Amino acid sequence: MPDWMPSWGTTALISIATSLLTLIVAGRYVSPLLETRNRRFQAKMQAREAFQTNMLAVLSAVTQLLTVPVPPQAADPVRTALREERARRRAQLDEATKYLADHCVQLLLAYAGSQLPDLAVRYASNARSVWISDRDEERKLAALRDITQHCHTLFFDSPLYARQRVRSWQELERLLNDLETPAAPGTT
Repeated sequence: MPDWMPSWGTTALISIATSLLTLIVAGRYVSPLLETRNRRFQAKMQAREAFQTNMLAVLSAVTQLLTVPVPPQAADPVRTALREERARRRAQLDEATKYLADHCVQLLLAYAGSQLPDLAVRYASNARSVWISDRDEERKLAALRDITQHCHTLFFDSPLYARQRVRSWQELERLLNDLETPAAPGTT
């Protein structure tokens, strides 16, 4: 360094040059990588949130349809209103299962591992298959309730409930295997 510059000036110039170089490298190379990673993380979280939202919509509609019958002794306006409400719940159930089936591939990227994403996709496709099947409505609703409760426990319960999650995993796999096994002719 020149003789006219004090000793601390050299240190200041080195630190300024290092800061500028770090800023340029970080802005040019590191920042875009972090932005890309952030977008992927957001997409993963949005897929999980949509999965949970539609799963809860299925569970809510199924519960309403199973627990709120149309009483035959009710007056005509009440029966009409209850029938309309049940039709609305069926439409919600139809939309939720459509969404799950249409967007199930996103779940492959939203969850880590090899078994958990596959199980999420199996649940989503089976939920739609059950809803559009030719089973009677009570059996459809019961099957949807069972697989949805176990799937929700597995994917969204606290990690503190590990035993409960393992039991739900096993039961969900059993139920999905039962649903995927073709029924014998004449039994639905």
